[in-house]
Amino acid sequence: MKRKVLTTLLALILVAAFAAPSFAGHGKWVHPSKLKYPPLKVKTPKYVDISLDNGLSGFFIEDHEIPVVNIVLLVKTYYPDRAKYGLNEMAGWVMRNGGTETWPGDKLNDELEFIAASVEINSYNLSTYVMVNCLKKDLDHVLDILADLLINPAFPEDKIDMKRKTMLEEIRRKNDEPREVANREFDKLIYGDHPFAWEKTTASVNAITRDDLVDFHNKYFHPNNAIIGISGDVSKDEIVSKLNTVFAGWKPADVTIPAVPPVEKPANRGYFYAYKDINQAYMMIGHLGIKSDNPDRCALNIMNHILGGGGFTSWITHEVRSKRGLAYSAGSRFGSNAFARDEFYAFAQSKADAYSTSLDLIVKQIKRMKTEGPTAEEVKKAVDSYLNSKVFDYENKSQVIYRLVRLRFEGRPLDTPEKDMETYSKLTADDIRRVAKKYLHPEDLTVFVLGNAKLFDRPLSTFGKVTEIDLEEE
Repeated sequence: MKRKVLTTLLALILVAAFAAPSFAGHGKWVHPSKLKYPPLKVKTPKYVDISLDNGLSGFFIEDHEIPVVNIVLLVKTYYPDRAKYGLNEMAGWVMRNGGTETWPGDKLNDELEFIAASVEINSYNLSTYVMVNCLKKDLDHVLDILADLLINPAFPEDKIDMKRKTMLEEIRRKNDEPREVANREFDKLIYGDHPFAWEKTTASVNAITRDDLVDFHNKYFHPNNAIIGISGDVSKDEIVSKLNTVFAGWKPADVTIPAVPPVEKPANRGYFYAYKDINQAYMMIGHLGIKSDNPDRCALNIMNHILGGGGFTSWITHEVRSKRGLAYSAGSRFGSNAFARDEFYAFAQSKADAYSTSLDLIVKQIKRMKTEGPTAEEVKKAVDSYLNSKVFDYENKSQVIYRLVRLRFEGRPLDTPEKDMETYSKLTADDIRRVAKKYLHPEDLTVFVLGNAKLFDRPLSTFGKVTEIDLEEE
């Protein structure tokens, strides 16, 4: 009986608690939308610069919360010859999975799994990332493995053949996923022969030899051509001492990294179509974007957030998907790149028999942003949403270290995140309207549509002259 009475009382208390309105200040209920909070401030955790005897330098953040150490090492690289495009990707994969004479790939995998550590290598056009995570107690052992991988990769032929087969299969299936096809073909239209639009081919992958991988390593993998970042359960003196010991045999050398060619104007404008036997239409609509050193970058991010990058509240997503149900996905991106101009594009995956309405609506929203711009309330909501999302970029020290390494690599100020927050907080509707007028060019768009024209509700030619693209099969 007592238990029933207590249970009943507890239930009544909980009901009263949830039913009662919240009060603030002088006993007056305040709607959540009216609550005021201090301005959001993000500050990079304190870090220190480190420099090793062999010329390797970077950043360190001490963090004793858990007994773990994280390391990111970035090696600067460059595009291979186009005739051997895919070389960088293959080199990074074979370095890690081929291992060394001391630690062949399969043995290395077993060892890292046994001690719950990870060492991963991913190579891209302009950089190779080496990511390490291990328990503090295994740090010496893992550093020995890391140094061996960086200095003495074996590049065994069996692993080269394995990666080559995987890459060739990816090429064979490159037209399977419509969204990837649309992105790829749009890049080609915007960038033409620029390296930003290069892709691996059967011929380029088959042309890569073991000597090419060895040359790639010998050319780029030197400590003075790398940036390191460490966070975790060690002190600065401790980690510097350990790294100087294990990297004593890693020697500096002269390395020249060419500048990425500039992109001044898109290679192709107008309307382009490629046939694919699907019952949907995939659209890419846009033009060149900016470099990341552009002083209007933050304002453009907010503009794009309102236009199509902010999810269901953004103009394009709301008009095309939410309001009319014409597309499975729709939105936009205004990119910025540290090395050459990125892209601005809107996109949609729509019903084939509704593609023309979707296309009309997207272009209409781009024009509306350029001519009218957003309201002050829309800008405030977008800024708040954008800033709040950035809080998660500072969840742990390893994220901060990665960002510092990336900023150093891109040649950007290390306090860029803090400066950005200040810039965002001061943006007004006038700022967004100004950049929209300056950087949006709805009269000069590149439009690519992928699908089956027989299912379209309206010929693409009614929009303008159409160039048909044959998708290459390999």
